[in-house]
Amino acid sequence: LTRTLRLLRSVNVFRQLRILLTTCVASVGALLWSMVLLLTFQMTFALVLCQSLHGFVVDIEQDLEARMWINSRYGNFFKALYTMFEVTYSGGWPNYARPLLEYVSAWYALPYLFYVTIVIFAIIRIITALFIKETLECASNDADIALAEKRRAAERFEAKLGELFAAVDVDGDGNLSKEELETALVNPQVREYFTVLELNLREVAPLFELLDDGDGTVTIEEFVHGITHLKGQARAIDVTLLHKENLKVQAQCHSIRKVLSAISASLGCNSDEDLMSPLSPKLHLSNRK
Repeated sequence: LTRTLRLLRSVNVFRQLRILLTTCVASVGALLWSMVLLLTFQMTFALVLCQSLHGFVVDIEQDLEARMWINSRYGNFFKALYTMFEVTYSGGWPNYARPLLEYVSAWYALPYLFYVTIVIFAIIRIITALFIKETLECASNDADIALAEKRRAAERFEAKLGELFAAVDVDGDGNLSKEELETALVNPQVREYFTVLELNLREVAPLFELLDDGDGTVTIEEFVHGITHLKGQARAIDVTLLHKENLKVQAQCHSIRKVLSAISASLGCNSDEDLMSPLSPKLHLSNRK
């Protein structure tokens, strides 16, 4: 059994079956409480109908066929409870409500309207939504399923980028030049394809500089890797890394300024600007030395 479960976890074909089984296990508590809630309503209405219809069943002046029909469905508590069970789950509640209106009284429409509206229409749909929520949570919380979905999405995105690269690479040499990228982005279909991939491109030069590693051309690996990182909005980790890099640059600038201040003080300059000025005689004197 353990090996079978491991097989189900590893084989992608059984992904839906795994989600179904996981959802069934996770929904046991919700199922039990749903049954308790529905059974409470069924027992309450069964008891009310059984007691209220008892006088009609024992009245010999009423139609015998109607009395027999009502007795077979509402004659005692258990008959009435099973009738409410069928009313709740079969969807044929008019077949059990209409004879009461015709043979007994039209006032029985009120409790049936209340039961159908509250239980059949509202509560059962809420329970259905609860089970759907459990299914979605089980699918999203399963690490293996989530990783598999992300991997498939990444593979599909890379395949689309490969098709886009092939369409932009006019000469077919496997390298993308700046001129080819400029020519491609003039095409409305190519720009629309970039928009579908959630890539908002306004200028070619910044895009090519981001993709190029310095050799003047962009390979398909550089294109896929760069476009993947440019897709969508900036992530929190990207913003955090950029902030830390800015702090490092600021710290280095402060260190350089301290060194310049020390040199300025040793040369007797009034400020760092005087020290860095090409007209500063003290700087020329220092250079001569």
